[in-house]
Amino acid sequence: MDINEAISLLKTTVKENGTNDSRHIDLGLVPAEKRDLYQRALKVVKMAILEGKITQDEFAARVHLTN
Repeated sequence: MDINEAISLLKTTVKENGTNDSRHIDLGLVPAEKRDLYQRALKVVKMAILEGKITQDEFAARVHLTN
């Protein structure tokens, strides 16, 4: 899985926090049988951030964590 595939998957897990208008990734939105795939996507993104291929801010923007 490459970083673009990982980001596409993770976009579907972004959830609004009803109390303070912020967003977060919620793997509870994913069916249990697919959770490993989404956890792998998180690992791909984390490694890309650590390796400097993408910044934390760019990731947040691409998955729509920021308003």
